[in-house]
Amino acid sequence: MQERVFKKNEVIFWEGAVGSCFYKILDGTVAVVLNYGTSDEKKLTELGPGKIFGEMSVLEVWTRSATVVAMQDDVRALEINSSEVGELFEEDPEMIKLILRNLSRRLRELTGDYTDVCNTISEMRSTKGQAGRRKEGLLARISKFLSVSSHVLGNKSVLEAMENYEFIEQSKEDVGQTRENLRFKKGQVIFRQGDPGDCMYYIAYGTVGIYIDFGTEKENLLTKLHENQFFGEMGMIEKMARSATAVVLENDTVLTRFTEEGLDRMFEEKPSLILLSLQHISSRLRKLTRDYMKACQTVARMIEDEKGNEPLTEEDEEMIRYYISMAQAQNNYWTWY
Repeated sequence: MQERVFKKNEVIFWEGAVGSCFYKILDGTVAVVLNYGTSDEKKLTELGPGKIFGEMSVLEVWTRSATVVAMQDDVRALEINSSEVGELFEEDPEMIKLILRNLSRRLRELTGDYTDVCNTISEMRSTKGQAGRRKEGLLARISKFLSVSSHVLGNKSVLEAMENYEFIEQSKEDVGQTRENLRFKKGQVIFRQGDPGDCMYYIAYGTVGIYIDFGTEKENLLTKLHENQFFGEMGMIEKMARSATAVVLENDTVLTRFTEEGLDRMFEEKPSLILLSLQHISSRLRKLTRDYMKACQTVARMIEDEKGNEPLTEEDEEMIRYYISMAQAQNNYWTWY
């Protein structure tokens, strides 16, 4: 770890570069920018003292998704290489919670954007042929997602990352078991939709199903989780009620329960486990990012079809039906179980 000092307008790292370190701002402000230095430049946000950035490229094999630039002279930041993450957590356990909260916030915000684009696709289809009657709010959202699509199509590194997503392998150590294992039988409910989110779980053995409207006529299985996966961490970090119900699907399923207060001890006893939890959240954020980008591209395809420039393919129609179903069922809320 070393302290770095940056001058005003100095680029800390470039969009599309391979990341091997992340930063914690000690003093000053940085800007996170898309398409930096081009006519399509767009500032996403500003970050000040105490904030971290660049951590996802360290937790996973991925290129930088934006350019980060110093906004003033003498911006000081702590640079942490991937090999130093464990050492940092030992010296500053609060950094674990900081990274978790940072990933959680970004996942929450992106979930909102993804919900928005799914609803936009649904409204566009229902108003097809009536473009002149579309409300101003819908038109503004269409413009926003067209801009995102334009960025994706014009960025080779983003396209390659999307294409290679399924083949990226994450390095995960054998975390074994801890002393706080809980054993469940098939059919047992771990927590219910609406319960307070006060802990998270790690699956040491077995299978867990995540449901919305469990036990009702509208019951819907959103996803199945297996060994070496986490769930419930978003509710714990964000202090939000559970948005889904977790049910055991396999006899003798073994779970490890963690509270936020226990994260420090968790890292002391099994550092690979806390790193795995960070990778897990980061992976979910990557997947949601990919899905969001694809949905924005679908908006662009629908506009081109309406203009008569390029008709929709059967694959396009299939994706439209998928996003409409997501808008109707709002399945993307599974992010917050």
